[in-house]
Amino acid sequence: MLMGFSLLGVGVAEPEHQGSHLLRLGVALLVTLVTCWISPRFLTRQARLLYLVALGFLIAVLLVGEGPAGVRRWFDLRLFNFQPSELMKVAMVIYLAAFFHQRGTDYPILGPVLAVGFAAGLVIIEPDFDTGLLILVLAAFMLIVIGVPWRRLLAIGASASLIAMTMLGLYLDRFGYVRERFEGWVATLSGKADLTGAAYQVTQAQKVIVRAGPLGQGPGAALPHLPEGHNDMVFASVIWAGGWFAGLMVLLAFGLIFARGMQIAARTQGASSVMALGLTAYLTLQAANNIGVVLGFLPVSGSALPLVSYGGSSMFVAGLALGLLHALSREALRQGPGSKEAGA
Repeated sequence: MLMGFSLLGVGVAEPEHQGSHLLRLGVALLVTLVTCWISPRFLTRQARLLYLVALGFLIAVLLVGEGPAGVRRWFDLRLFNFQPSELMKVAMVIYLAAFFHQRGTDYPILGPVLAVGFAAGLVIIEPDFDTGLLILVLAAFMLIVIGVPWRRLLAIGASASLIAMTMLGLYLDRFGYVRERFEGWVATLSGKADLTGAAYQVTQAQKVIVRAGPLGQGPGAALPHLPEGHNDMVFASVIWAGGWFAGLMVLLAFGLIFARGMQIAARTQGASSVMALGLTAYLTLQAANNIGVVLGFLPVSGSALPLVSYGGSSMFVAGLALGLLHALSREALRQGPGSKEAGA
């Protein structure tokens, strides 16, 4: 359903990209079908290797990657630009699941903290502040939900905050777009934003949503000018074509993914449970962030809407995450009350 809405949103925003987008959707579905047969136990055993591979890609992209205006964020694979930061989200979830399965939640967690911090730091200096922050939030969410003692969490949080405050001024001076986005968001909330400047994109998205009406303007309707209407702002494009009803259906779809993912996490054990929790959080937290930006509740972040935005890396990794959730779902069935595995 989400991929159907993706075709609808990209179709009204960038009609000339429909063919390439359909190909990307096919690749994402193929990735889902392949990865759904991967054993979660195999992933747990290979978790450290997967993390190191993703980390290697992050280092390599800083050296030989490409991007706009001298920024290095992706590799050009012809079919799409591959962003290693997207892959790191899933690799980090698998790594944390394996670590806490082997060591328990009350084990000193300096290693995972350094692993997450190093990965997020590499992403932030690309610069991709929003994705780096999402990696940190996702890791923190997992640590809290699985029950890491608060004394460890508070110590980590205090240390991280101290380091961040010492580096924040230098970072904002080097990458002014982060400060501009935050200042534009604050100005928008206070009603003092320049509607032709930093607040233009969000203001246009809100106008598109209001003008769409309950049932939208139809798939062939010309979309008003909306920067990144096929990518970051695709939620507004979907509503333009399908109306407020289509927007509610997108929210419902992510709500169902969240509910089903949490159910899988509750019905599995050990690393599989943590993995299901993390993959579900990745898909739904990123969706919530993207939709919050479009509606004006959050600062502009540049995060894609999983399974809907045009971005190839996001589509590929979201397909990977869904395939792994399918595999975990089968494991949940095997571990059901009547299974031999559950009895053992």
